[in-house]
Amino acid sequence: MKNVFKILKTQLLSFLVFLNIILISASANAQSISISPSRLFFTGNAGQELTEQVTLTNSGTTSVIFRSSLMDWKRDSIGEKQYAPANTLPSSNASWIEVKPNVITVPANGSAIVTVTMHVPAKLPTASVSNSMLFLTQINEQLAKTTAKGNSPRIGVSVKLEFGVHVYFTQPTALSKDLDIAAFDYRGIITEKGVKVRRFAIKVKSNGTVVTDGTLRFDITNQTTGTDYKVEPRALSFLPGNEQVVYLDLPVTLTGKYVLVALLDSGEETSLKVAKKEIDLKD
Repeated sequence: MKNVFKILKTQLLSFLVFLNIILISASANAQSISISPSRLFFTGNAGQELTEQVTLTNSGTTSVIFRSSLMDWKRDSIGEKQYAPANTLPSSNASWIEVKPNVITVPANGSAIVTVTMHVPAKLPTASVSNSMLFLTQINEQLAKTTAKGNSPRIGVSVKLEFGVHVYFTQPTALSKDLDIAAFDYRGIITEKGVKVRRFAIKVKSNGTVVTDGTLRFDITNQTTGTDYKVEPRALSFLPGNEQVVYLDLPVTLTGKYVLVALLDSGEETSLKVAKKEIDLKD
């Protein structure tokens, strides 16, 4: 199974590189596809049939054809998705899902609807949340062209789009959201992508029973000068029981006595979690 994860992760990285090509090429070809929603949340009782819809919108000048498929996924220790074949992970609900139509044509300047039906089994699993990923993959290729001067083509790229829609099932008795900061550590100076940085590690854990989104913000203040160092907040998402380590990398030029505060916000119905660290950053 580890080999499967490794292969799929490599394929995912290749897809992300390919996606960058797609974005450039699609812009040149005036092709734009959007999808909504990107996450489906099903809640129901044993034996129920539940239905949600996904809408694909095409603002381009040619029709696009997609085929649906399902995969399992989980997050690793730093929150990256790891994919596996459908129905192979303990938390999978892929075998419950029916997608119609399986092949979807999205007309030019139009839209198409995909109906996702979940057939909840007569006996519910122990876990409060199960999950899978619905992929919609383009199966008709288009040749996107960029030009130099005039209209003569300079390069042609085959465009293939792929969208992933998270599919969750939550048992109706599962209600609680509870994210907590389990640790806040300084890992010292490390080299990341050829650049030396000061690395801090914040471990966040979900003790709740439902899918929980959160935002991790940072206040970084020089105790001597009162100067603040600004860091972009991090968006997080957790399945019940999951842990993630969020790395905070600061420049090595940041020296002196600092107070670092991590603030974890997971919504109005939950309490704000705070972790504080005082440290003397030396050369």
